[in-house]
Amino acid sequence: MAVKKPFLKIQCTVCKTTNYFAKKTKAMAEKKLELKKYCSKCRKTTPHKETKK
Repeated sequence: MAVKKPFLKIQCTVCKTTNYFAKKTKAMAEKKLELKKYCSKCRKTTPHKETKK
């Protein structure tokens, strides 16, 4: 049976709101995910980091 990959919470580093959810691949497993995404609360593009579950 296949193992499902867990979802990650991606949180804005400026206002600390959780805006996005993603899945991680094996290639990305070692590092914490960090992306520039749009935050609806800040109303601008800010860095977002992976959080604990």
